[in-house]
Parts: sequence; structure tokens; C-alpha cells
Amino acid sequence: MIFNVGELRSEEIWEPVEIERQSLKRIDECIQKEEILQKLAKSQETTIAELERSLAIAQKERDLEKRENELNLKIIGIKDKEIEGINRNFNQLKDVTDRGLKLAEMSKPKGNWEVYGIAGLALFLIGLLAGK
Repeated sequence: MIFNVGELRSEEIWEPVEIERQSLKRIDECIQKEEILQKLAKSQETTIAELERSLAIAQKERDLEKRENELNLKIIGIKDKEIEGINRNFNQLKDVTDRGLKLAEMSKPKGNWEVYGIAGLALFLIGLLAGK
């Protein structure tokens, strides 16, 4: 169908242009939304990467704390053994000391009166034998 330019009304001319303009406006809005979504996706990727790093650090810290606890338990075990050894040595030293004291008491020299008594008896016997 052929239109004569003079027969067209102004709204008939501008109607397709308005439709195109609205279509372009919707396309522009879609492009803007897409750009916003891409920025949001990049931001979320960055956040996810940071969270993954934080998670890895937290796991390493947990592993280190677990290892520290294991080492502390080993240290406690070693200290318990050391205390047992000290107690055993103390008891042995106490026994040795007690035996030493008993030996010292047994080998202690008799009192001087006993020595003088024996010496006097010996002199008396010598004198008695010499006088006969």
C-alpha cells in the first residue's frame, strides 16, 4: 500500500518512532541492569574469594590449636613422669639416708667411760700379775 505523504497525519508518522524510542529505552534499561548485575557478580566473587581465604586461615588456626593441645598433653605427660621420677628418687634417697643413719648409730664409738673402764681393768690386771 502506497501512502501519499500529504494524507498521513502527524501521529501516524510519529507512532512508529515512538515505538522504536520506547524499545530503545527498554534496551538501554536492560543494558544498565546487566552492567549492575555484572558489577554485583564481581563484588560477590571478590567476597567469596575473601571468605574462602578467611575459611582457609580459620582451618589453619584450628589445626594449629589442635597441634598445640596435643603438644601440651605430651608436655603434661612428660612432667608427670618427671614428678614420678623425682618422687621415686626422693624415696630412694630417704631410704639411703635412713640406712646411713642406722649405720652411723651402730658404728658410733662407745662412750669414754667404757674405754677408761677397759683400760683401768687392763692396768689392774697388769699390776696384779706384776705384783705376784
